Amino acid sequence: MLSFVDRRLDEIDALSDDELLAEAQEAGQDPAQVAGELRSLIDGLIRHQAKERLRIARASLDARRVAMASGSANVLSFEKKQAILKGFAENDGRLRERLTMAARNGQGSSEREVDSILQDLRDLGVIDEDGNPL
Repeated sequence: MLSFVDRRLDEIDALSDDELLAEAQEAGQDPAQVAGELRSLIDGLIRHQAKERLRIARASLDARRVAMASGSANVLSFEKKQAILKGFAENDGRLRERLTMAARNGQGSSEREVDSILQDLRDLGVIDEDGNPL
């Protein structure tokens, strides 16, 4: 069931620019002022939403740091990490190309690169903290 506000917003959204201007002028309002007030309101809501998303992201990062510091996150050897990636590369052509390119250039993937790829796989829900497929 649509609320009164939702219905009113739908009605306003259906009006053309000319109809909106005429309605504002009939109500004795300055369309430029109304537009400015709405713009300020929307900008404030966007800032509020961005701050809330940042707060949530920081809380998630803090929780991850606490988990890492408490030792609840498993520490894998570099060799184990490479083995996990190799297993995924066998089934993923793009990942295989990326790892092959690094090897051709005489540089294996750095541990930082391997960690980054593994974290992407964790974030996507493909593997758990131990690198096991989900």
